[in-house]
Amino acid sequence: MKVIGAIQPSDFAEPSPREIAGIIDQLKKENVPAIFGSEVFPSKVEEQIAREVKIKHITTLRDDDLPGKLDSKEHTYIGMMLENMRNMMPALGGRTDAFTPIDPSNIVEE
Repeated sequence: MKVIGAIQPSDFAEPSPREIAGIIDQLKKENVPAIFGSEVFPSKVEEQIAREVKIKHITTLRDDDLPGKLDSKEHTYIGMMLENMRNMMPALGGRTDAFTPIDPSNIVEE
């Protein structure tokens, strides 16, 4: 997967209209099938860009909220990464079956 830009940079500033236009042009040029955002921080700018480019806008990515219930095997960092990949891969035209055998449980040393 190639990252070509960030709609919200690390300083959390809103992009300028010129930056948004540049992102839209780049997405069209690269034939990007989807953009991704966090479920915690919904973005009207992302929605606008996805509509303009006519691509998927996936808003279910997690960055600090572990999936599943507290005592479930999915409630781990690996579980969160697997869930993110399961959300991203189909939108990019890939498959997720390779993730099936991965056990996201915490490793407990005895």
